This record gives sequence, C-alpha cells and structure tokens, in this order.
Amino acid sequence: MKALLTSFLLVIGLGGEAMAQEPAELFVDANQAYEQGDYSQAIAGYEQLLTQGTAGSGVHYNLGNAYLRNGELGRAIAQLRRSRNLSPRDGDIRANLAFARQTTRDANAPPEPSPVLSTLLFWHYGLSRAELAATLVVVNILFWGVAAVRLYRRDSEVLRWVSIGLLVLLVAVAGSVAAHRWIDRPVAVIVPQEIDTFAAPDSDSVVRFKLHAGTEVPIKDAREGWWRIALPDGQQAWIERQWTEVVDR
Repeated sequence: MKALLTSFLLVIGLGGEAMAQEPAELFVDANQAYEQGDYSQAIAGYEQLLTQGTAGSGVHYNLGNAYLRNGELGRAIAQLRRSRNLSPRDGDIRANLAFARQTTRDANAPPEPSPVLSTLLFWHYGLSRAELAATLVVVNILFWGVAAVRLYRRDSEVLRWVSIGLLVLLVAVAGSVAAHRWIDRPVAVIVPQEIDTFAAPDSDSVVRFKLHAGTEVPIKDAREGWWRIALPDGQQAWIERQWTEVVDR
C-alpha cells in the first residue's frame, strides 16, 4: 500500500492521541484486510474512517485501490479523483487513476490539461485547493506588508519591484481560487455497470443513450434527484443522481 506510514501519521494527527486510537486501529485493520485480499472488509474500514472525518489523501487512495480490486470501477475512480484533488502532484495517484480510466467502457473522461498549460499554470494544476487558499493568505499578507514598508521608503526600487511581483502572484493565485470555486463544474462518476440517460428529468422520457461504470461527466444543471450532464462531443442528457458519485473537478 502506498504511503502507509505517512497516512498512518495523518490519521493519528487528526484528533490527538486520546481520540485517535480508534481511527488508527481502523486504518491498520483496513490495510491488513487489503493485503490479505479481503477487499470488502478493507472498503468497510476505509469508509468508516471517512465517516469519522479522517479524509486524508492516503485514505481516499487506499479506498480507491480497494474498490478497483473489488471490481467497483465507478467508486474506484471517484475515490482516486478525490485523492488526486488533495495531492495533485502525487505520481502514484495519477498513474492509478489513469489505469482505472483505461478499463472504462466509455472514453468520456474530462480532458487533462496539456503539458504546456500545466507548466505555464503550474500553481493552478500543481497545488490543491487547500494549498492555493493558504498561498493566497500568505501572499496577501506579504503584499500588504511590503506596501506598508513602502510608505516609509518610497524611493526604494527593490521594494517597488517586490510589490509588483507580489501583486502579480496575488492576482494569479486569487484567479485560481476563484476558478476552482465558481468556474470548475463538479463531475458525476457513474457507479452501476450500465445506466440509461434521458431527454428530460423523468424516467418515462425518451432514453438518449447509455453510460457505463467509471464514466466521468461534467454536471451542467440539477433538478431534484437528477443531473443534467454533457459529453465531450456536445451531447447532453439527464441522469438519476442515485447512480452517481459527485467529485470536484
């Protein structure tokens, strides 16, 4: 299992020694079940950890792998996506997610950014949302701190360029935070082996096409019990929420 020690320490660090014993034991038991090939028991343990609020990247990663070994492709992809969102620079998570996607029947995974775009916008694609938020706070403090110092040293060329650089960085990071919050649409991952999609949010309406386990589709709209989704080729349809797991993009 990946990053066993790191994830174990994460579990312990969440609630203090007195309260963390049970989560720690659950994590160890779930790992042992996984190693012994008892994937259903491992899944139950990891899910219990998430229910208790122990939602670190390592738990999602191990749970995704357990679902994958247990033949539950949709849930596996959903958990691996959650793990990647928390640790976007982790190569193992990306490799396992790519492998899981290769086994899906529908080739509808949301497109990944090109290497050029990933390099140019490294902070947007390389930092998690929590890291971006923390970076925004730090850069904001530094910018206004330098601005305050410049009130007393107006002729300092170094401070002028530092403040310009910090302003550019502040705008860039703030733009990424805003994009994640208001522009990026959540993705619905199909859980059952096959579902119907409909022309309207009504199971008696015309069936448009079928989707299969592990398919990832952006959510465009919502009605009670339904999602309106869109495929890369422009096709849109309605699907029942009960057949999906929703993950942030």
